[in-house]
Amino acid sequence: MTVIDQLPPDLATAGGPLRRMLRLRPEVVVTAQGDDLEMSHPWGRQRVHALGAETVALLDELTRTEIDVDDLPAGGRLMHLLHRFPYLVTTTLADPFGVPLATAVPIARSATLPGLARPTGTAVLSRFAYLRRLPEEHAGACVLESPVAPFRLTLHRPAAGAFVAAVTASRSVAEASLLAGLSTSAGEALAGLLAGAGFLDEGAQGEPPLWDFHDLLFHARSRPGRHDYPSGGIFAHPEVAQLPAIPGTGPREEGVGIDLPVPDWDEVLARDPALSEVLEGRRSVRAYADTPVTLDQLGELLYRVARVRRVIPGDPADPHGYDIVDRPYPAGGATGELEVYLSVVRCDGLVPGVYRYDAAAHRLRPRPFSGPGDEAAFRELMTSAWRATGCTVDPQVLLTVTSRFGRLSWKYSQIAYALTLKHVGVVYQTLYLVATAMGLAPCGLGSGDTDAAARALGLDWTAESSVGEFLIGSRPAGVPRTARGFADMVAQARGE
Repeated sequence: MTVIDQLPPDLATAGGPLRRMLRLRPEVVVTAQGDDLEMSHPWGRQRVHALGAETVALLDELTRTEIDVDDLPAGGRLMHLLHRFPYLVTTTLADPFGVPLATAVPIARSATLPGLARPTGTAVLSRFAYLRRLPEEHAGACVLESPVAPFRLTLHRPAAGAFVAAVTASRSVAEASLLAGLSTSAGEALAGLLAGAGFLDEGAQGEPPLWDFHDLLFHARSRPGRHDYPSGGIFAHPEVAQLPAIPGTGPREEGVGIDLPVPDWDEVLARDPALSEVLEGRRSVRAYADTPVTLDQLGELLYRVARVRRVIPGDPADPHGYDIVDRPYPAGGATGELEVYLSVVRCDGLVPGVYRYDAAAHRLRPRPFSGPGDEAAFRELMTSAWRATGCTVDPQVLLTVTSRFGRLSWKYSQIAYALTLKHVGVVYQTLYLVATAMGLAPCGLGSGDTDAAARALGLDWTAESSVGEFLIGSRPAGVPRTARGFADMVAQARGE
């Protein structure tokens, strides 16, 4: 007696081969008008003419229930229509009693109806595939997803997940089926669905070689086109109150803050160079003068880059209303989620340590260390910044840009983190231009230590975390502040 023979019938699929069941996605609405119909769905709507009463009736039935593909008329208008709009059709493998094993749900318009060719050789999972559990209302099920696959695969039974785990190494389908507790025929059908849905490594045929897993996943899920999740300003969390536009006093903030001087408009205009001179002169400066940057210079920089100019109250009667935050840089939704913290080593007028910039009051809020661990984290931050410059400069002031994520994710879904990174890029450019105009030494850093920042700044990294780092110091003599003309390679590129 084999291992398969000892398995319960529902796992060994002893009752016979798996069935291939088709159904229209639950979001599809079919409106029949005689022999014509209109299909409305997440990607738009289509009108189809002269289908015939039988085809219209079958399509209407497919909106309510799954139908075995063997029970559908082969080669007729219906199958032609399903192949024409495959991104509207789900494919389920089920046992002879209709109990599902796995369902392939198309999530991109590039999806095609997955075939069920039964591979008898080896199979190995794509390195981009990942498995996660579904919420509690779907207890017992999990989903397999991949940024390179135009499908989401729902695994309804543990044996399906075990089969996926078995092919994380290259194995024959028969061996993977044995390890998962499936009959060979069931394993072959599941492997065929995995291959047809894009979850198996096809070798040289398709795995993009220059992408890391997380980068490709982030790219695919934070833009429409490669997924079917609700995206954009959909206000998916109505049960949660929006975070305040202006954060209150934070942890470790004791005593009065340090009020910063407000720059004089006429004075700034009188000494600022022209925009084109600043744009062409902008560069990262990784050297400092012997005399450090001053508190007044930091105050002007922060005021011109990051202050809150005004808060426009939202309509309290509108469930989607929230306070708009106006700042010098543009931001999607004007949510004002970014904050700036200063880690100071050398600054004329400031004691070394950590400060939060209160952007509404134009004030620095000292955050004294609560213990040796916080001070050690501060040193880690500065060491990380030093390494990010190629170990060429001892930092004077490190600006850490953080995001209060809830200000964005309360309104935006799927794109919230991508949006906050876009905002960081805008802040970087604004810092570069203002610092260059002021004659300071700016240098944006490519990365930072999230955990060290959370400990040094006193933050819960899941609620507010570092998303950007920027060094500011005094500009050394001999480094020009602005340009006196355009630089380009136009003639060289044109071959002139």
